[in-house]
Amino acid sequence: MKLQTKDLALIAIYAALYAALVVILGGFSYGPIQVRVADSMLGAVPLLGLPGVLGHTLGVFIGNIFSPDGVLDLLNTIPSFVMSFVVYYVYKKTKNDYTVIVTSVAYSAVLGTTVGWMLSYLYALPLFLTIAYVAIGNVIATVLIGWPMFKLLKRTGFFPISKSESNKEVRKR
Repeated sequence: MKLQTKDLALIAIYAALYAALVVILGGFSYGPIQVRVADSMLGAVPLLGLPGVLGHTLGVFIGNIFSPDGVLDLLNTIPSFVMSFVVYYVYKKTKNDYTVIVTSVAYSAVLGTTVGWMLSYLYALPLFLTIAYVAIGNVIATVLIGWPMFKLLKRTGFFPISKSESNKEVRKR
């Protein structure tokens, strides 16, 4: 993948906004009962393409640097990367808006499991209850907030897929 200057700017802007939301809304972003509002930005990932995936991943990493749970929370960057890529890739292949809901729920299930396990371990909390709390909070962010954001951004056409992918579309015509 060759990144254009526009792609690098999108990555930086996305990551900065995500990290800022995590830190500013820290009380909601960390802990066993959380609604990480920044995860609502997952709705933009299918429209931003790979820069959205990379921006999301970088934003999660930077936001988790400030986590009260320490270095262990940085490991959650890995499932965030994998699942944000899944959200992007499935939408790219299907062009079906409803796959964004399904993959956002999958994202929430995976992150609920990994973050829930970590929090259960760190705070000696019941595993399944902690996983459920984190997953439900993530569904609130990614589906109840992120899905309408996706629809709004798609309707406005303000966030086309990355330039490198747009060039591929033009060459196909």
